[in-house]
Amino acid sequence: MRPHNLNAELRIPGDLIYLRPVRSFIRELALNLDFSSDRTSEIELAFDEIFSNAVEHGSSGSESQISIYCTSTEDTMQITISDRGPGKGPNTKWIDAWSDALREKVKLGTERGHGLLLVRHLIDRISIEPNSIGGIDVHLVIYKEEQPARNI
Repeated sequence: MRPHNLNAELRIPGDLIYLRPVRSFIRELALNLDFSSDRTSEIELAFDEIFSNAVEHGSSGSESQISIYCTSTEDTMQITISDRGPGKGPNTKWIDAWSDALREKVKLGTERGHGLLLVRHLIDRISIEPNSIGGIDVHLVIYKEEQPARNI
């Protein structure tokens, strides 16, 4: 029988070249924790969006670092993606984009800014907050079984 309480920590250079292998790690972890293939796909897509944002908005290139913390219980997987900021523009862009996603405000005529809205609908609980090193922490909580009403 597999243990249900697992912890993993990864530190990745702030470069999109690492997205694919880290996304594969997250996928395999979710599958090994007995998440359904549908829930695993949702986790993978949400992680992809958040990691990409952390690289673009919260890192100043491959010399900076993105930290990924994964924990699990019998019923949940929790992922925290932490960047060191500042990347392209101030960290308020993250907070503003999250505020827009909460209000389901979408900027028409652009492909930008839809990722957090998508994540909001895929993940059971998400929070975004500044961290002590000048970056942003994004906390994702995913239940094994989809919850009837998602808490944000």
